[in-house]
Amino acid sequence: MLRKIVGILVFTLLLSLSVAVAQDDTFALTIMHTNDVHGFYASNNAKNDASTDGGAARQMAVINQIRAEGVNNILIDAGDRFTGTLFHQQWRGQDAARIMNAMGYSVMTIGNHEFDDGDDGLVAFADAIQFPLISANITFGANLADKIQPYTVVEVAGQKIGFIGLTPPDTGILSSPGADVVFSDDVLGATQAAVDALTAEGVNKIILLSHLGFFGDQALAPQLKGVDIIAGGHSHSLLSNTYAGAEGAYPTAVKDADGNRVYIVQAGSSLKYMGRLNVVWDKDGVVTSASGDTILLSRYITPDPDMQAIVDELRAPITELTAQPVGESSVFLVGDRKVCRAEECNLGNLITDAMRAYSGAQIAITNGGGIRSSVPVGADIPADLTLAEPYTVTLGDVLSVLPFGNLVATMDLKGADVVAALENGVSQVENGAGRFPQVSGVRFTWDGSKDAGSRIVSVEVLGADGQYAAIDPEATYTVVTNDFMRRGGDGYAMFKDNAVNPYDGGSPLDVALADYIRANAPIAPAVEGRITRADG
Repeated sequence: MLRKIVGILVFTLLLSLSVAVAQDDTFALTIMHTNDVHGFYASNNAKNDASTDGGAARQMAVINQIRAEGVNNILIDAGDRFTGTLFHQQWRGQDAARIMNAMGYSVMTIGNHEFDDGDDGLVAFADAIQFPLISANITFGANLADKIQPYTVVEVAGQKIGFIGLTPPDTGILSSPGADVVFSDDVLGATQAAVDALTAEGVNKIILLSHLGFFGDQALAPQLKGVDIIAGGHSHSLLSNTYAGAEGAYPTAVKDADGNRVYIVQAGSSLKYMGRLNVVWDKDGVVTSASGDTILLSRYITPDPDMQAIVDELRAPITELTAQPVGESSVFLVGDRKVCRAEECNLGNLITDAMRAYSGAQIAITNGGGIRSSVPVGADIPADLTLAEPYTVTLGDVLSVLPFGNLVATMDLKGADVVAALENGVSQVENGAGRFPQVSGVRFTWDGSKDAGSRIVSVEVLGADGQYAAIDPEATYTVVTNDFMRRGGDGYAMFKDNAVNPYDGGSPLDVALADYIRANAPIAPAVEGRITRADG
């Protein structure tokens, strides 16, 4: 009997040891991730109270809850913390640095908007943060070369996790990097080289922090070898198994060049959500399970008081600025990216009308991607755009719409170059590119079924008599835009190369808009047929 009991005890001990070994052979990690936060730290920059979702204090509350579970965890970001609200307008990235440090981020890749304040803004941000910045497809000048690496290794519970960063190759025309910053469009080569380097270092768990957009990630993943997870950004895509309007499943699985699954995640934008991905690797670094979802930072989540105190402190100098009235609007001003980057929007008409009024130019063209908010900020779009009562537009609203600090820029331009500019503007509508042209003093028809470069059907210019007439390719027109576009930003190379008598030192665009609203209030801009889609 004693022998039997001993045998049972030995068997039990061996079984326990085998289970322990099996457990040791796997590694579980909870990945918390954000992207495209754009300075939305105070409940989506609307009312900073329980009536709105999102914000850093609610994110911190969820982070604390996950960490309290005792799971292995890491907090990462896929870029574009800069630009979008008055937080960035006031603090120029130091807001992001302070909040991310307090939250305990482990790594971040660089989005295109991290260059909006030039290299100096990114240098100051890199110096302030307590975690690595990574991007594998950028060659930096001396001021940034020692601050940003292609990849990094983060150790969690004794396990080495490799992280690789990617930045949009067209950041040079999307933002304002220095002349010695070079962006490679060989994202596959840059990524695979970093994977191979990490593998040579003995790292077999690799996560790509990509700011290429959801479609870009899906196109890249099948060509890669060795990447387990892609935490993405840039396209503001909500991936979810729960919430309406999601662009795909969370995670979205794609097979790589070796037939292994790559799990793609993204968490919307503006800090309304945070992603949570639970991953298990086996002893060989192969993902055996990946599950989770985006988490709505709901108004029902009690904000973390310490983080709320930081947000309130950062917001204090902004409050007086936001309160200054500019004028009244009787309609909702649509600045939604899904509208202003694809079709005529009434806020685009208002801005371009203000640009013409300020400059006296015949034609105004501005990029839909430069419009960063609707007014009222954070409100839902009413069906007919009519507001129940006039809304007092504040300077804070104007700065939320136009946060980049761009200047009004003027030039003389041949009619053929104006048409070429409009061709560029409609060339990437299907990708949600910010170059889509909002216009004044001109109207055009385009056909999205045609190849890029041959989509413009007709262009007419508004004359002094109030009538439209076909544009003359050989005539010279006075054109107003913003200084970012005038220097060739968003692909408008013709503004840089063919402009005659260019002048980039006009009033700040937000000042021109605020002055126009004051002079014309109450305003009620409408969609009036300036842009027509022939195939739509």
